[in-house]
Amino acid sequence: MTAGKGGAGGTPNGVAVTAAKYIDPVTLLASVRVKARALSGTTWSALHDVVFAVGPVAESLRISEIMYHPAETGRPDDPNAEFIELTNVGAETINLNLVRFTNGVDFTFPSVELAPGGYCLVVKDPAAFQSAHSSDLPVVGRYAGSLSNAGERIELQDAAGKIIHSFRFEDNWYKATDGAGFSLTVADPETADPNALGDPSLWRPSTQPGGSPGTHDNVLTP
Repeated sequence: MTAGKGGAGGTPNGVAVTAAKYIDPVTLLASVRVKARALSGTTWSALHDVVFAVGPVAESLRISEIMYHPAETGRPDDPNAEFIELTNVGAETINLNLVRFTNGVDFTFPSVELAPGGYCLVVKDPAAFQSAHSSDLPVVGRYAGSLSNAGERIELQDAAGKIIHSFRFEDNWYKATDGAGFSLTVADPETADPNALGDPSLWRPSTQPGGSPGTHDNVLTP
């Protein structure tokens, strides 16, 4: 089998390419999307487009905290300090490349490694988030859309489309998280059933106003 690399050579779909034959196995360190064609004589096959998912991402990645309704000041132009925190509950480092939020917000993770017990954050507005928290927290990107103050379904998939989380949170679970400044926090991400996060008993308000983005939240509740 050969793979198009660009340059002179065959012309699949009218695009000139060169082909390089591989002999040894290709080692993937992160999930990746691969597009390839096979060359038989002078004839190219149809394009094969496939995603290879690497590592125990679905088994280890967990949503651990959601700031869906930051504290309101009464001003219509309040900066939006929303965020979603994720943690690695597994025993080995995972690469989040091509992990996606497909419902609630829209975000595809870049190639970022998350160590066991580590945290990362995706945010609505990086400037507003930094103003409310700190510039040295592990923010990996800005999501499109916003979290509903009334609650909504969130879905997270790995690179191959396997669902990691699909659950609905509600604004009436805890009064403190609905505009009073506290985040919605998974009580124990390591033991919580990833398929049962629609159960409010698995969540609690953060211990401090603003939540605890990028760090472990202690067990006391406000």
